Amino acid sequence: MGREDEIRIIAYKLWEVEGCLNGRDCEHWFRAELIWEEQHKQKAVAKRTETGPKGVAKQSSKVMVPKKTSKRL
Repeated sequence: MGREDEIRIIAYKLWEVEGCLNGRDCEHWFRAELIWEEQHKQKAVAKRTETGPKGVAKQSSKVMVPKKTSKRL
């Protein structure tokens, strides 16, 4: 399935969620494009973090833990 088909499906779901009202097709399409682009950016980032520089899976035991910050008033 191509980009346009995937966007069409997302736009259709937006239309359904909003009560199948006519006249907002362009808005649904543009929102669907934004959603599609965000989904594919996230997939690309996930793929980059899963593989090394040559596409070989990384073998790491490190766990990313956010640092605690303390603010004193």
